[in-house]
Amino acid sequence: MIILYCLFVALSLFALSTAFYRCVNKGLSSSARHQQLTRFAIASMLAVASLAVSGSFHFDGCLVLAALTSVSFSVTYPLLFHLGNRKVSPDYDNYMDIPVGMYLFALLSSLIIVSGVLPLVVVTLIEWCILFIVISQWVYFALYRTCIDTNGMKILQETHYNEIIEFARSYPVWVTVVVTFVIIAAAVGTASVNFAQGMAVTESWWVIVGEYIVAMVVVVLTFKGKRSPFVRSGVVALWRTVREYSETNNRYAEHRAERLKSLAVRQLGEKWDKPSTIVMVIGESASRDFMSAFTSLDRQTTPWLDRLAADTRHCILFPNVYASAMHTVAVLEKSLTECSQYNDKTFYESCSIVDVAHALGYRVHWYSNQGHLGAADTPVTLVAETSDVAKWTKQELNKVQYDMSLLDFLDEVDPDVNNLLVLHLKGSHFNFLNRYPRECTVWGEPGVQDNVVNYMNSIRYTDSFLERVFDYCSCRLNMQAMLYFSDHATIPSRRRTPGFDGFGHVRIPMFTWFSDEYIARHPVPYSALRNNRERYFTNDLVYDLMCGLLDVESNRYDPAESLASDRYRYTRDMLLTFEGKIRIADDPDDSFAAKTADEVGE
Repeated sequence: MIILYCLFVALSLFALSTAFYRCVNKGLSSSARHQQLTRFAIASMLAVASLAVSGSFHFDGCLVLAALTSVSFSVTYPLLFHLGNRKVSPDYDNYMDIPVGMYLFALLSSLIIVSGVLPLVVVTLIEWCILFIVISQWVYFALYRTCIDTNGMKILQETHYNEIIEFARSYPVWVTVVVTFVIIAAAVGTASVNFAQGMAVTESWWVIVGEYIVAMVVVVLTFKGKRSPFVRSGVVALWRTVREYSETNNRYAEHRAERLKSLAVRQLGEKWDKPSTIVMVIGESASRDFMSAFTSLDRQTTPWLDRLAADTRHCILFPNVYASAMHTVAVLEKSLTECSQYNDKTFYESCSIVDVAHALGYRVHWYSNQGHLGAADTPVTLVAETSDVAKWTKQELNKVQYDMSLLDFLDEVDPDVNNLLVLHLKGSHFNFLNRYPRECTVWGEPGVQDNVVNYMNSIRYTDSFLERVFDYCSCRLNMQAMLYFSDHATIPSRRRTPGFDGFGHVRIPMFTWFSDEYIARHPVPYSALRNNRERYFTNDLVYDLMCGLLDVESNRYDPAESLASDRYRYTRDMLLTFEGKIRIADDPDDSFAAKTADEVGE
């Protein structure tokens, strides 16, 4: 009789899994539909194998919990992917999570039937991991109304712990409490159920052997190999894809000697009269729509830049610059190196701005207020670590570090040598209220959360920081040129999402400043930049811009991709953002600028 019960349950599982698979996948070919029949049939049979071996079909609390946990894994990713993509994608096929859930139940049920302390500990740990993965996906979907994708996974893996704390604090306390409670309850609940209702150890040795055989078969079938079903299931596949991408980027250091050996650089123009400094400042989340130097507003959010821009001989504003992506690492791995949206070069094989500066004899100082998680962390860190001096502000758990702290590093820069000084800001990164001290509040009440107002205060604070840097470098380091650009922008009235959520997230500010000596000794790039100031540009081409600004000829530099060259070739219709997926030409920027000005004026 037990065999008949098992066959009935297996057939039911097969029918339900096949029906679910066809409901949450679009555009399936007949071959794709039929291909899964064998996989689902095997998974359905394995799901009841442990019960058939034990000869018992009695479901106690442990088995019910194992079943619910396994079903949640099978259902979550395919369902969320379907809900998030059914209106935008004509076809997709997610099937591995469904059989993996059934395999997991086979594994859990076999260990539960064997029972004993060690098997139940293993069961509990497996269920904890599964439920954490499931809960995390539902929380992500609740926050962003979409299933996690590659961009979201990159952000999760690259986010500094202080940013996680700030993000959690940006939500009402009850939201954090509820999420925390659910996670803790899942952990405590699984342990309580398993150890309170675990089956007594069976006396039949052959049943124990049979259950362990089932468990080993399932483990091999589910987890063995780089193409195993578990590795190919939704979130796990995303995680591995991003990790493999990061590991590939780590080859950057290994290829450095090879890159430098192939790099040929020749200085054009005249040499400096005395040791000089070029400054590059990388902003964070700054939008030109909220900067009075770029957009007509009812308040001065950038008073220093407003004054500087009035001197049109020395300062050039670029009002049509866009970010190439919507998060820092994706942008800067291209901005700092040869690779861009418009070529097929890889990050780890590309020369960087630091490499070119070194070839010219510059001493490179890199100072950052972004979190430093290790030399093998992100492309940004990998490039920074090739500088002569690379330092990060001290990032302490749950402690805010303002950008003005970067000024403490400037005394380390030797005024008696040529320098490239790179400053990487925290700028206007969310949470905006934490980007400036209370005493620097210009609009609104100090310490009160109001994202749009807080954001404008952070823009004003960055403007003050740039003024301090400009004054110091002009007086102490014989600064010849300064470039400022932001990695990406943001729309402060909206929560940031991993997907593309409007051009307001990629409209960034950029300006250059040049001394009289620079203008006299390097007239070609200076004239080109003035002539190209209204041209459209994306910041993955900053490497080429800097090569032009440094006035070089190189086998690793294409003047046609540099605003500092009269050969610059890109037009608005040619440029892309969101890592090559969105056309800049589709931005209705005039209407948005008017809307933004109205919002700020309220």
